[in-house]
Amino acid sequence: MPSSSLPPRGARRALIVGSGISGLAAALSLHRAGWQPLIIERAPGRRTNGYFVRFNGAGYTAAERLGILDSLPDRRDPEGRMFEVDSRGRLTPGLAFPEQVNGTPMRMLLRSDLERVLYEAVQDLVEIRYGTGPAAITQDRDHVTMTLTDGSVESADLLIGADGVHSTVRSLVFGPEDLYRKDFDHVVAACAMDEPLPGMREGDALVATAPGRSAWINSYRDHPPVAFLLYRTPWPAAEIRKQPASALRQAFADFGGDIVPAMLDAMDGSESVLFDQVSQIHLNRWSQGRVVLLGDSAWCMTLHSGQGSGMGIAGAELLARLLTEGGSLSAALGTWEQKLRPLVTRHQKEALRMRHFFMPANQLGYLARRGFIRATNTPVGSKLTKVLMSAHPRTLA
Repeated sequence: MPSSSLPPRGARRALIVGSGISGLAAALSLHRAGWQPLIIERAPGRRTNGYFVRFNGAGYTAAERLGILDSLPDRRDPEGRMFEVDSRGRLTPGLAFPEQVNGTPMRMLLRSDLERVLYEAVQDLVEIRYGTGPAAITQDRDHVTMTLTDGSVESADLLIGADGVHSTVRSLVFGPEDLYRKDFDHVVAACAMDEPLPGMREGDALVATAPGRSAWINSYRDHPPVAFLLYRTPWPAAEIRKQPASALRQAFADFGGDIVPAMLDAMDGSESVLFDQVSQIHLNRWSQGRVVLLGDSAWCMTLHSGQGSGMGIAGAELLARLLTEGGSLSAALGTWEQKLRPLVTRHQKEALRMRHFFMPANQLGYLARRGFIRATNTPVGSKLTKVLMSAHPRTLA
């Protein structure tokens, strides 16, 4: 589809579907570039839950450019300890996260921290319309038009689909989700716990792994611990249709000593539990005409990459920068994807390797993981790990 040059700066309008990290970052970036964004969110209000995020690399640099970095907390406690838990519940030293990763400092925080800081930055600048979503999308040479589920109609110069791995925008414009979703044989569950486990100090982290199963508890400054469970199943799509409590108790029976049962109890009583299959999204193009996908809608890398939130912010900030350079919309979107795709592809491939660290697939992988962690707790291994983790800056110029 041919695309004309962008209209004058004051007239440019963007519709953003999704008020998560990517959508809020896009709204903030575009507003500062002179656009008029409108965020459309299907949920009735702002979500405040989420699991832990390792924030570094391109996302860290983009947050610095947007002026929000100093508002992001680092919830790690300097005195926090990392422990591995064996099948009998015994604790051994675990793998500590380094201070530098991907060429930038690393912060440990929650997805809700990122969403809160971004929301506070845009709430007085950008309209957010809750309780509605896209029902139909059409576009021509000069505009994209979206009919919403509440019957209203909105037109703009650009439509950004930032509505997550199960994106409605992607389905309406690019086709059914099954064409682009690559499923792992994994199911993930996460929730906040009411209180730490007995003997667990603020800042501690506990990890229990076995072939096909993994349980993590991370505790933070000024926040309850977050429980995180991951397990293999041959039919993840069918598994997530079950009640989380019964599915998780069946998958984690007789596992993790006293630790995992406490995590399961927390999930039973939680009002908000993440329970979903683990998937990546792979598309040949992230834009079509005046519609562009951003974040998990475009390239979901899975939690194993540790880069989903950061790349959502990095992609949004880069997109706004390129849209201010003039020329046609199609040229700006093409340059954006050309710059971004190599880094996204690298992180997606890394996720394929890191899934074996998060949850070993078999006994050999389990033993290899144990051996690696033991090695990193030696003086030489610790230094080598820090060098490998902090090398190769991954930012977007």
